[in-house]
Amino acid sequence: MTTATQEIKIIWEPINAPQDEFVESAATGVLFSGAFGAGKSIALCTKALKLSRDYRGNFGYMCRKVRATIGLSTLKTFLDLVCPPDYIANYNKSEGLIRLTNGSELLFGGLDDPLKLGSLGAGGVGFVGIDEAIETDEDDWNMLEGRLRKPGVPHQIFAATNPGPPSHYLHKLFFDELERVKRGYEVYHASTYDNPALPDDYKARMAQYEGVYRDRYVLGLWRGLEGLVYESFKDQICLIPRFEIDKSWPVYAGHDFGKVNPCALFYAQNPTTGDLFLFAEYLPGIAKSYHDHVEAFKTIVAERMVLKRVGGNHNEDGDRHAYTMEGWTITEPKHSLDKTYQIRAVQAMHRLNKIYVFNDLSNYVREKFSFVVKEDTIEEESKFHCMSAERYIISDFVPETVKRPTSRGMPVVRINW
Repeated sequence: MTTATQEIKIIWEPINAPQDEFVESAATGVLFSGAFGAGKSIALCTKALKLSRDYRGNFGYMCRKVRATIGLSTLKTFLDLVCPPDYIANYNKSEGLIRLTNGSELLFGGLDDPLKLGSLGAGGVGFVGIDEAIETDEDDWNMLEGRLRKPGVPHQIFAATNPGPPSHYLHKLFFDELERVKRGYEVYHASTYDNPALPDDYKARMAQYEGVYRDRYVLGLWRGLEGLVYESFKDQICLIPRFEIDKSWPVYAGHDFGKVNPCALFYAQNPTTGDLFLFAEYLPGIAKSYHDHVEAFKTIVAERMVLKRVGGNHNEDGDRHAYTMEGWTITEPKHSLDKTYQIRAVQAMHRLNKIYVFNDLSNYVREKFSFVVKEDTIEEESKFHCMSAERYIISDFVPETVKRPTSRGMPVVRINW
């Protein structure tokens, strides 16, 4: 995308028809529902730039559910890939406010930022753009739509998102024909394969995904979690962008043994809330020595305090001993003989929303959404190494709800090891 400084001319080269139609749509509400690699964020930011260019002095709010994630995603896309530097008159980094040369302004923030949301009330906004709208709820949408009242410009709320379950409010607003027509909304959707610019090896990796994960994130379909072992995992809440985890948080490691396909998962625990954050996965995919594995583990947890390492079934003492000899002690899970208990322990943690997962951990996410039950049997369970590593470590402790006053007078859920 380039511009001529005087004319502020945008050269827009969409990678697929849905992306182009989304940007050009003048509907009151517009949704771009797309799989991985479908060009959602670029389309969202291009639409914001177009509305800012076409209407001098416009004011738009670009947001995600959580303010901390906006700078690493939407704002970065806007600055690095969409908006020409010569078109920016002023950028207040601390406020997330960009003023363009024609007087239009874009404010980047989160729905967890009451000060910014309050500042939208006086004069209102011309448009609102929501990235990863699957993270939001209907109250968020209605609140933002209610801010569209800036005089002299068209009013539009638009969003980009990965698909979610059909029970989500966005599906009701945009895929129920009666509701969509009543509101004057439009929806455009694209799959991974609708982006011809993606490398062949990327498409090949996407083709390996299965189940709900493939339906949602490769084909771009809205699918529920029926049939999944871990259908209680609320990905719209617990699948989160990566952030820097405090080095003081204790770490717990779960291990699944194997000569060719070993797996290790690393969780950091917020000591205040007890929440677990899966921040690293290790699946080398090739045969390596125990020494090599341990060296890799030590690199992953460098400068962190590892309190517990758990893994393997009851008959794998040989592997545990070999790791111990290399300086990485792994204990047998307390419930090593009860796989059903282990799985139920993970299910319980998901119901409490106590396990958060960084969304760039593709192997874990792929397995989570492919781990299915048919006729009371888990299909091809032996190939789900992340799921095994997880149930080994999670089943080694018990979540306990402890009600005590907090600063907001709400109970908290703590995890006792």
